[in-house]
Amino acid sequence: MEATSTSDVNWPSQRVTVPSRMARLVWAFSGLNLAAICVVLVLVFVVSERWWLSAAVTYLPRSPWALPALLLAVAGCIWHRPSLWANVLAMGLVAGPLMEFRAPWIADARTGPAVAITAPSLRFVTANVQGYQPNFTEVVSEISRQRPDIVVLQEARGEHPLLDEFFPDWHHIHVDYYWIGSRYPLKQLHIGETTAFGRVAGLVVEVETPQGPILVADVHLMTARRGLKELSTSELASGQAQQDLEGFQMLRMAESTEFREQIRQLAGDKPLLIGGDFNTPASSSLFQRDWGDLTSAFDAAGSGYGYTSPVKPQRLWISYMPWARIDHVLCSPHWLVRDCRVGQGRGSDHHIVTAEVAR
Repeated sequence: MEATSTSDVNWPSQRVTVPSRMARLVWAFSGLNLAAICVVLVLVFVVSERWWLSAAVTYLPRSPWALPALLLAVAGCIWHRPSLWANVLAMGLVAGPLMEFRAPWIADARTGPAVAITAPSLRFVTANVQGYQPNFTEVVSEISRQRPDIVVLQEARGEHPLLDEFFPDWHHIHVDYYWIGSRYPLKQLHIGETTAFGRVAGLVVEVETPQGPILVADVHLMTARRGLKELSTSELASGQAQQDLEGFQMLRMAESTEFREQIRQLAGDKPLLIGGDFNTPASSSLFQRDWGDLTSAFDAAGSGYGYTSPVKPQRLWISYMPWARIDHVLCSPHWLVRDCRVGQGRGSDHHIVTAEVAR
């Protein structure tokens, strides 16, 4: 009888103690996770590519940061409902600013120059075609459906018969692996040779549109992936990996700055459109330092996340689900951005970007 009586006394105590302990743990971890998300936001948007660790975070998929909050929200429903607000806020910070969600009511930069409603639009498309692999027919078909006026391609190595087939009677210039085509006459102005990596970072042409001449630049900056792939546990422990990555980042910054200055000197006060694979998101400190004075068409008039890369099979990620918006259309202040959309094709490892602009 005594054993039964003791059990009867302790059992309610255990039932009260375990849930209260779990409630405290859920509340504590929810607060810590929310603080961690805030730290990640600072690393990505403030520190960015100025430090090797935040540079690595900048280029990793960002949606997984919402998983702890999701699990804690489920736990909160069971043990501590007041903690739900912290986890809902954490998931909102990930799905919104961290993943760089865009919507017209959030960041509408279409309030640019005063442009008449009847002013004709110019449709501009950029695409990294990955050496015409794996399916250039799909890429060029998708571009053609946009009814573009100007197209800039990167990694267009060698000639491809489909370019003449899909863009008959177009004017075009093909230098290195940059191809620029236009419905209107164009002339080559500059080949963007840079010293940091000893490579051509882009091509600049002048296009004679019905509204007057404009400058168009086709850009492909060095990828951060080459530096990030060198990170290993042993080299991180010795500090060598950090030094190598920071040195590589300095070269990337030098290349970006050098080519941006070349474009700036050529453009002067002329209307300018730039398209290409910048290999960096618009939030990056590298991007903002050199290209932030221009309007990002997707930031101005895009909706959703607009991720453009990588579009290919993945070993540790969902295949054909890109997580980075590194391909951009940029405009000088002369332009009003009416629309910007990211393609959905799988003919290259990058989606195309289409912008509709007017002046």
